[in-house]
Amino acid sequence: MSRGQGLALFASLAFCLAIPSAWAANTVTLPQGTFVLDEGWVDAVTTTAFDNNRKPQSLLLPIDRYEPGGGLQGTITAKPHVRYRFLVSQLYYGLTDALTLAVGVPLVTSTTIDPHLGWKSGDYQSSLGRAYSESDFWQWAQSMGQGKPGTFNGNSNTMSDMILGVRYRLPDYGFLQPLGLRAALGVQIALPTGKPQDPEQLVAAGTTVWDLNNYGDAELHLLFDRPFLWDGVPRLNLGLDAYYAWLRPREMVSPTGSKNPLLLTASPYIGKTYTLDPGDFAGGTVSIDAVPLVGPTWSTYISGHSLEKASTFPPLLTLIAGYTWLHVGQTGFASQSPMWTWDHEKVFMPGFKNTVRLGADLSLLRVGLPLQFYVRSANQEWVPGQNIRASNSLTLGARVILKFW
Repeated sequence: MSRGQGLALFASLAFCLAIPSAWAANTVTLPQGTFVLDEGWVDAVTTTAFDNNRKPQSLLLPIDRYEPGGGLQGTITAKPHVRYRFLVSQLYYGLTDALTLAVGVPLVTSTTIDPHLGWKSGDYQSSLGRAYSESDFWQWAQSMGQGKPGTFNGNSNTMSDMILGVRYRLPDYGFLQPLGLRAALGVQIALPTGKPQDPEQLVAAGTTVWDLNNYGDAELHLLFDRPFLWDGVPRLNLGLDAYYAWLRPREMVSPTGSKNPLLLTASPYIGKTYTLDPGDFAGGTVSIDAVPLVGPTWSTYISGHSLEKASTFPPLLTLIAGYTWLHVGQTGFASQSPMWTWDHEKVFMPGFKNTVRLGADLSLLRVGLPLQFYVRSANQEWVPGQNIRASNSLTLGARVILKFW
């Protein structure tokens, strides 16, 4: 029996539900009765994992193959390249000035996985007079009903898990006021609208919270901002987002080997289903927002032709830098096979992610257009993590601010 683990790959995407920034991104809520429609395009690539020693390695560990009752045929190697593309639609509504509601709809437009399979020859085979070559192995495997996995192209316009969120801005009192701090609480939950990975496919990936490995089924955020003003204009903001994300246990269907009999047959040994209990997330993000250009400020219909109100709108250009440290807990597996369970759990040991974030916001509110544009990048390879799959992503987006009453 093979390990049956296949290419259980994760994009670890860098998009998340976040109240759009009017200035201090962490604690800002929308004015009562205001809507914001946010459309973002996310392109995320994963090619590298970090082991327990924080060393880079392939997303898929080598798989040894043995001759039935004989020696080592060879080792299947792989250097997978995983790419997810998303259209993320988010709608926000200011229920009160201090309470904002949000819904996020991540739509996977495509997923591509190129496994880049290779081969390392094993023992001498007397029947061949030499060791198996790569073509020898796959010809032999094909005779056993096992084809060579190719590139996966799937998840076309497939929903991921929807997000419902709420943010409440705490009143400025107590120790917050003398320190110049602003604080907020955020809660979000994910609805199970995503599609799990096909258990019979060796090279595949799904669109659920577990597959994306980026946000939780439920999250609690404690957020702070410390803005700094020059001549009455906010030019710098320091932010902190501390949070905990819970991922629920789930029952998974075991692979039967119907499509990959040599490499993905597990149900006879582990049962028809097994239990997966993902490790929870805990960590935080520190950020710096700097304003190099406030821009012109005009009294337009957006501000009710009030120059004073227009001066409270977001600046024309804001540059953003941030760093996220995230602890990832041990993932638990439960099946009828202790060996299979351990083989999987040692791949998903506790660890942490380091994410470097850069971005920029362009807001046209001060010049009379209810539009904002933004770009975000996130990199998880510059600072090595531990026992995680590193993802790099680029997000381009636009926001429309609407008020009907």
